[in-house]
Amino acid sequence: MLLQLLTALAALAGAACSLLAEGSGAGAVSGILPFTAGGFIYLGTVSVIPEILRNSGPAQALLQLLALLAGVAMMLLIAHYE
Repeated sequence: MLLQLLTALAALAGAACSLLAEGSGAGAVSGILPFTAGGFIYLGTVSVIPEILRNSGPAQALLQLLALLAGVAMMLLIAHYE
């Protein structure tokens, strides 16, 4: 329960920081966005890759890993051309 409380407090702190940085312009966004995206990619890969490798054969795991990397590549393209 303590870890859930810490997670909730961190979420509130993140929301407060984003609200405070909202009027700061592009400088704040360019610093916060990569940090947030990297956190989501890290959490996604840490929780998804072991599950992929455990429950499927090598060919299926390779296809799923390629799909995950394609998703990351699409995010990079969207961020680049935005």
